[in-house]
Amino acid sequence: MSDTVKILSLRFPLLTETEALRIAARMAAAHRPFSVFTPNAEIANRAARSPAFSDLLNRADLLLPDGVGITLAARLRGARLSRMPGIDFAERLLAAAPPRGYRVFLLGARPGVAALAGRELERRFPRVRVCGVQDGYFPPGMRRAVAGAVTAASPDLLFVCLGSPLQEEWIAAFRPPCLAIGLGGALDVWAGCVRRAPDGWQRMGLEWLWRTAKDPARLRRLPALAAFAWRAVLPPVPEKPEKEKKSRAERDFSL
Repeated sequence: MSDTVKILSLRFPLLTETEALRIAARMAAAHRPFSVFTPNAEIANRAARSPAFSDLLNRADLLLPDGVGITLAARLRGARLSRMPGIDFAERLLAAAPPRGYRVFLLGARPGVAALAGRELERRFPRVRVCGVQDGYFPPGMRRAVAGAVTAASPDLLFVCLGSPLQEEWIAAFRPPCLAIGLGGALDVWAGCVRRAPDGWQRMGLEWLWRTAKDPARLRRLPALAAFAWRAVLPPVPEKPEKEKKSRAERDFSL
């Protein structure tokens, strides 16, 4: 696989979106436990304050930058990192489904939302079949049963939309035998409950600003973004060289 760039405590592979999609498609075809996490600046800031969460994210088979803050921080370190919002990455993966199609399980959001999202995905992507849905409002005692339902449905892809850090922790704990991707609020978007920013805002990497203007409650996230910005401009701490262990994705799905 490619080299990496370290942003705060997270290591992002220097992949193009085409390369990342190719690796993800191979993982989906393997029907083994693989994970894709897409941290933004807020999540990276949380990871910088939690070694356990940082380690969990760095153990993902693909760690992709969802947010302009991550890509700008990479540029400050002399690296070019392609921005890959999780929802866009998932849609491009579905659009490139193999001829046999993809079986997809949707987990998260309020009751009824995943089913609406599933119908929209099947409408937009003819080679996608939603093989199961589960809302995100189940009690902690049901987590193992939900994991069992996912395994029984035998999906190629599992979209986990429980919000961070819960979605990443759930994927890491239960390791369903498929490609699992943490996608935050994607189900609400696909179900039509939440609108995305206009294309121009997305291209400029300012979707977060547009959504904050539409939902002032998101202002409470600004301190975390400011903390990320402050940490990101500091020079990286030199590390002792060590032999880098290859991830399962690097061993099995190298380009």
